Amino acid sequence: MLNQVVHVFDFLSIKYPNNSQKKVLYFLPLAVSVLLTIALVMLLMLGNDDANLLLNDRFDDLFTLLAILPGFYIASLSAVAAINKPAIDENIDGESAPYLIKNNKDHVGTYNQPLTRRVFLSMLFSYLAAISLLLTLLLTALRFIFSLDLFKGFLVLSQRDSLNYVIFILTNIPVFFAITQLILLTLIGVNYLGYKALVNE
Repeated sequence: MLNQVVHVFDFLSIKYPNNSQKKVLYFLPLAVSVLLTIALVMLLMLGNDDANLLLNDRFDDLFTLLAILPGFYIASLSAVAAINKPAIDENIDGESAPYLIKNNKDHVGTYNQPLTRRVFLSMLFSYLAAISLLLTLLLTALRFIFSLDLFKGFLVLSQRDSLNYVIFILTNIPVFFAITQLILLTLIGVNYLGYKALVNE
C-alpha cells in the first residue's frame, strides 16, 4: 500500500535527453525561490514586516487557489483518460522526447521506454495533484504554527537576529520552490492537454 503512495512521484523519474528536465524541475524554481526570499529578507531588514507573505492576509487568495488546484488536476486526469484520439496513445517524438528507464525482465540490464502522450500527461497531473495537496497541507500547518505566540517572535523577525532570518529563509525557500515548480509544470501540462496530445507532432 505504501508503495502505491510513493508512485505519485514517478514523474520525477522521467528522463529527457541531456537532462533538460532539470532546468524546469530544479534549477529555475530554486533560482526564483532564492531571489524572492532574498528580496523579502531585504524588505524585512528595512522594517517592512508586511513582506512576510506567509503571514500576510494578501496571501489568502493564493492559499485559496492552491487549495482548489488538486481538484483541477484530478479533473485533468479524467480528461486525459477520456480523450479518444489515436495521437494521444502514440509515443512522444522529437529530440527532447521523455522516456523511462526500465529493468529488462528477459535480460540483464535496463532499457529506455518511450512515453506516450497519455502516460506522460497522467504521470504529470498525478504528480501535480499530489504536490498541490501536500503544499496546501504544509501551508496550513505553517500558518497555524505562525499564529502561535510561542513562534511569532521568530517568524515576524521582530528581534532581527540571525536565528530569525535563518528560520524565515528555511520556511520560505521550500514554499516558493514548490509554487514555482507547480506553475511551470501546470503550463507544460496545459500546453500538452490543449494541443500536443491531439496532434501527430
